[in-house]
This record gives sequence, C-alpha cells and structure tokens, in this order.
Amino acid sequence: MTDFSQDEIVHAEAVLAQVQEDWLQREGVTAVDLGYKWSKGEMTGQLAIRVHLTHKKPLEELSESDLFPKEVDGVPVDVIEATYGLQAAGETDWGDAQLEAAIDGRNRRFDPVPLGVSIGSPRVTAGTLGAKVYDADTQDEMILSNWHVMVGSLQAQPGDPVWQPGRLDGGRPADVIATISRSILGPFDAAVCKVTGDRPVQDQTLEGRAIKGAAKPRLGMRVWKSGRTTGLTEGFIDGIMMTVPLNYNAAGVRQLQRVMRIVPRPGAGPIEVSLGGDSGSIWVDEASGLAVGLHFAGETGDAPEHALANDIVAVIEHLNVLFPAQAAPPEPPPPEEPVPPVDPTPPEPPEEPTPPKPPEEPIPPEPPKEPPSPPLPKKSFWQQLRDFFRSLFGG
Repeated sequence: MTDFSQDEIVHAEAVLAQVQEDWLQREGVTAVDLGYKWSKGEMTGQLAIRVHLTHKKPLEELSESDLFPKEVDGVPVDVIEATYGLQAAGETDWGDAQLEAAIDGRNRRFDPVPLGVSIGSPRVTAGTLGAKVYDADTQDEMILSNWHVMVGSLQAQPGDPVWQPGRLDGGRPADVIATISRSILGPFDAAVCKVTGDRPVQDQTLEGRAIKGAAKPRLGMRVWKSGRTTGLTEGFIDGIMMTVPLNYNAAGVRQLQRVMRIVPRPGAGPIEVSLGGDSGSIWVDEASGLAVGLHFAGETGDAPEHALANDIVAVIEHLNVLFPAQAAPPEPPPPEEPVPPVDPTPPEPPEEPTPPKPPEEPIPPEPPKEPPSPPLPKKSFWQQLRDFFRSLFGG
C-alpha cells in the first residue's frame, strides 16, 4: 500500500481535527478517522478523512444537510458503513452473556501464564491478557488489558481481584492472578493490575511470540494479535486517529480516541480478525515485533469484523507503565563490604636450641660390701649338751 509523507499525514490530521467534533454529532455517525479511501468494496491507495455510518443511504434519499463534502482543504472525504461495539459482556449482561468458545484451550488455567489467554474481573465474562508491563516508578510487575475486561464496573476499587481464567471460562476466587492498580475509561479503554506472584506471567504469547516493546501505529502496517477467542490472527491498519463513541452500559457512553482500525489483509478474503473475548489483545507490528495497539472493540453485525485498538504508546504513557524492553533492569544487589585480608598466621619463632644439659655428677661407686662373717662352725651334740649344763648351773 501507499506510504504517505509526514507532511501529508500532518496536514490530514489537522483537517480531521477541524471537522471531527462536528461530524460526530450528526445522526447515524458511529466514528470519524483518517485512513485509506474505499471504493466499491476495495481499498484504494488514497488518503482520506472517513465518516463511519450505521447505514449508507442512496443519494436520492439524502437532504442537502445530510451530505458530507467530497473533500476538505484538499483531503478527500470517504463514507463507510460500520457500527462498533465491545467484545466482552459486563455485569449488566450476566443473565444472557455469551461469548464465542475459546480456541486452542485458551480458556483453561495456566501456570506459568502466557499472553493471549482468558482473564477477567469476576464482574465480567472474559477477555484476553494482553501484555506484561512494569510500573514506571516502582518496577512492580503488572498485566495490561482493557478496563472492561479487568475492572468492568464503576464500583470497582484498587485491590479488587482479577482471575485467570475469566469467570465465564470457569474462573473462581482461587484463580486470582492480579489486583486492580489503575485504569481509564475514555479516551482509552485500559487497565493495569499488579501481579500477585502466585503464578509467573510470561512476556510471550501462547504461540511463543514475545511482546517486549512498543511503537506508534502507521497506516499500512501489517500486524498480528493473539486473543482468547480467535487465537493468532493477522491484519492490516487501514485507519488511524479515530474517535468513536461506545456504550459501556452502566458506565454510560464514552468517547474513545487515538483509535486504529484493523482489517483483513488485502487478498485474505472475508475473515474475522477478532471476535468477542479478544478484548485486551495486543496488536503487534509484524516487521519490528513491537506492540502498536490495545484491542478493545470490533465491528458488529454479520459482516466480517474489523477491529479497533487504542494507540499503545498513548495508553502506556497515561498509565505510567513500561514494556519489558523499556523497563530498567533490576538493580544488582549491593556489593558486599570488602573483607579485609586476614594476616596469615605468623610462623612460630624457631625454638631456641635447648642448652645442653650439664654433665651429671658421676655417681660414686658404692663401697665394697664387707664380706659376710664366715659362719660359725657347727657344734657337735656333746658340745651343745655341755653348753646347756653350763648355762643351767652357771659353770
């Protein structure tokens, strides 16, 4: 498709800003944007201001006041028949809320949790987990999706739970994955919720495609998204800078801005690029791998659906969050205090030589023992008898 110069885009955006508010007040107008002009069901390479209507009427049925000019300040004007609506049912629709069945088992409970699967506030049916992001100030880990997916009510408060999977897909209180942090409904439909940490959230889709950064959308950009209901689909940005009013039931009609429109790629035929339950998906530029849009609505009726998404750069700036590639890496732990080197144990001083022992005094030899007295000669019996009588009579 035709690439337009920056000057052409800037001029066309200025003209759009002049007429947009007035044209949105007209009966039957559903949106106004800047994009490729369509002719007989075929997309042309011409840049135009586009007016989206609930029904296009034959010229003969229109009054002069109903007609739109063919061009404004050199920019052509195109009229498109299209009506848009949300892609998840809120609390006022619980009684008969229905979504198309999820594809590829995306309605089940995951651990760890990839992007592109069922998620939602207990107040709503179910939508899609879009992206993993980080609080720009605290670096807290968060998840990004729509207000009408993760908040869903004006009575919701920060800290309220978000389930994975969503309520319609069997989610229950034990399936809390995050809690509401902050959100916005008009001019964007977006919310971020702080991850509980009970189950890790990945930065890639169920198909394994990473979503780590963001970029501005451009006309003609080829994009893809991963959603709960239709899974991985591909499209083409045919409109930007749209303003579209949408009915949010109890929250009233809100005007959404900085919206892009995604249609099937030329030659793809009448395929559905999104359906109910895909709200919250991230549209990603095929060439760079960077996120460009937060999906929130689609075309209603029986015609092949054309998707709507908010400019992702505007969304994350407003919510003060960053994609993983933008977030500062976690601070390394503080260095440990250097441990002063331990002096090696000084060697023990050599032992002083033991002084030689003084020579021991020689032990004088023992004096020779006197030879024992020779034994007395043994007396005879008569001598002993004589000595006995002498001692007896004193003689």
